[in-house]
Amino acid sequence: MSPSDKADTRTELADLANKLRDLAFALDELSSVGPEGIEASVSISEWTFANRIVPILVGKMMGHPSIKNGNIGATTEIFYIDTTAGLARSFNRWYRLGPGIHDHLVM
Repeated sequence: MSPSDKADTRTELADLANKLRDLAFALDELSSVGPEGIEASVSISEWTFANRIVPILVGKMMGHPSIKNGNIGATTEIFYIDTTAGLARSFNRWYRLGPGIHDHLVM
């Protein structure tokens, strides 16, 4: 995301909520029926783990349960963000967005 994208960055909330409900339902189903009861429509062979980039936020934290106030920290993956409303949701918690680093740049 470039600094010019910040003003209109917003996650499509309804789509995100539906995808997360689907994931939660799938995990509940696994818990209920066990691995043998899951019908997987896709198979994968000769696989390995890989990493991919996911959006996170890095900045000065205030009120975080494990990062000292004023210290730099990083969030887990960001699932929802609305920069206009000043709100973001990571996998673990909500964040209230203060000024971004690019807010201080004069362009």
